[in-house]
Amino acid sequence: MKKKISLIIPSYNDKKKLLKLLNSINNWNVYPDEIIVIDSSKKKLLIPKDLQNFIKKQNIRLSIIYKNNLYPGNARNIGINYSTNSMLAFLDTSTLPNSKWLQSGLEIMRKDNPEGVWGNTYYQADTYISKLIRASTVGTTPIKTFPGSILKKNIFNKCGLFIEYVRAGEDGDWRSRLELHKINMSNSKEPLMYDKFNSMSISFLLKKWFRNYTYSSKLPFLRAHKDIYYYIVSLILIFFAYNWNNVFASWDEESFFYIPNITKISASLILISYFITRGVLIPKKKGVNLNFLFPINFIFVFFVSALLDVVKVSAFFFSKFNTKKLNND
Repeated sequence: MKKKISLIIPSYNDKKKLLKLLNSINNWNVYPDEIIVIDSSKKKLLIPKDLQNFIKKQNIRLSIIYKNNLYPGNARNIGINYSTNSMLAFLDTSTLPNSKWLQSGLEIMRKDNPEGVWGNTYYQADTYISKLIRASTVGTTPIKTFPGSILKKNIFNKCGLFIEYVRAGEDGDWRSRLELHKINMSNSKEPLMYDKFNSMSISFLLKKWFRNYTYSSKLPFLRAHKDIYYYIVSLILIFFAYNWNNVFASWDEESFFYIPNITKISASLILISYFITRGVLIPKKKGVNLNFLFPINFIFVFFVSALLDVVKVSAFFFSKFNTKKLNND
């Protein structure tokens, strides 16, 4: 069954996954009458004949817009402006929906009458490394995402379009504006499948983390997040620099205020608390099974998480002191 809705898909050098996504539409219970692909790939996409036949048979308008070096927000904005329907759906090439995704989302729009339905993404992990990465980042519980969202087009008249000059974080910035305007949104019941973790190494994750937070650190919605990291780092540095026994006890071991080995004790407590939080508590909160974490994996999850925190803080400081370079990228 065809519905009047425009499906917008940004793509960058992901021909195989893009074609897999487009081919899957044939199996959907409900499919859009307009598909807009914004392709920033180096090579132009060629549509296979069987896919062409399906699109022609169902009278679907397929538009492939070729642009060079587009960031995701820029690509989505082009798709929004190019669309002809009052209802829009968004997917990425790495997010694969099931056959009921669009039908379920439109049913929620009809029954509850929100202005949009958020995407709901489950991050697949089949290898040991991908499971470590998932446990250290998003967890096993499906999370609310912009890919997979179904929105009324006029929502962009209220909240504006996406920021176009950043490589990552534009969807988080747009979501913060949505919350600021108190836009009524519902949550999807059908999760999308994200499969990039299965082909990702830890070194690639760290590079991606640094790149994304370097660029997204310029966005207003991350300002408080950045400040938290600055304050934590500053407090820890101040704590070690500021010698309690010197100030309050003048190194008098008989003084009531003198605490033996206070630096070692305090540092140990901070490290143990951080270790338990990053290695066990946060992954568990995000749905990671304790059977995976214990008896030993929580140690590796902690190390990956700690590396990501270091990379994130480094990205914030790098962006703070290299503003001119980032603005010229």
